[in-house]
Amino acid sequence: MRANSTHWLAKALGVVMLLTVLTLAGCGGGGSGTGAGSKPGAGISLTIGSKNDPDGQLLAEMYSLLLQNQGFNVTTKLALGQTTVLDSAIKSGAVDMYPEFNGTALSIYKLPQTNDPQTAYNEAKTYYEQNLHVTWLDPALKLNDSYGYCTSQAKAQQYNLSTIADLAPVANKLVFALQQDAKDIYNSAGTAYGVSFKSTVTISEQLSFQAVTGGQADINECYTTDPAIVTNHFVLLKDTKNAFPPYNPSPIVRDQTLAKSSAIASTLNPLAQILTTDSQTALIAEVGTDPSKVPSVAKKFLQDQNLLPKS
Repeated sequence: MRANSTHWLAKALGVVMLLTVLTLAGCGGGGSGTGAGSKPGAGISLTIGSKNDPDGQLLAEMYSLLLQNQGFNVTTKLALGQTTVLDSAIKSGAVDMYPEFNGTALSIYKLPQTNDPQTAYNEAKTYYEQNLHVTWLDPALKLNDSYGYCTSQAKAQQYNLSTIADLAPVANKLVFALQQDAKDIYNSAGTAYGVSFKSTVTISEQLSFQAVTGGQADINECYTTDPAIVTNHFVLLKDTKNAFPPYNPSPIVRDQTLAKSSAIASTLNPLAQILTTDSQTALIAEVGTDPSKVPSVAKKFLQDQNLLPKS
């Protein structure tokens, strides 16, 4: 049946107008155009959470800034709680992603322990994918937020300490400050190096630096990204045998969320090559005890690394 000629003309003009609009929209567009619709994350909403520690908050903020730059509509929920809270949140869908550490994952799901960072990542990635339907993106293997032995510069010079191995011949003269719940980890590390201290005092990790500067201890437990190392001018002894478990972060993302756009992975994975223990420690020191600084500190770091445009 032949169409009405007037109706046909209207349809033809409509097609021409549509083609013209599409042609104009494509001119000069490219993959990173200025319009919201030209960015890969346009129209996609997601929620990023973090644990309470400044390390986790900084990482989550970096993820948020990078994804927002690609057009994603991001809600950032920092300092939601400890590991169990975030673990429940990503399972339930209350958050779509958050920064997690390979060593933490092995611990909470009682997976085989290893001191090799890549193996720890592979084990965590496989378990989460198979059991939780959560994907681990690329790991920051040069950023290790693990345990360590610290001491003052004066003590380090007095006993010629730069590595944990240097402790072995002098540890029987030294007092070690340690928090209760880390005893098993340090016993294992001590055995690996043959370190046996004169005595051990039990104290919180935050107060252990004061114990050394105040003369109550000679060596203290510390986290490798603890800003107190920088602010107190302490020495972190090198773990040359990798005796402590690795704690390297990755963005972990619900599979349902990741399926919405491949740009989530391609946007966040380059960050893994940039992050280091030293750079993260410096950022944590900048934040200090003021979490309101997290967004500005994270943004400046990404801009300095050319991962975000300077504005």
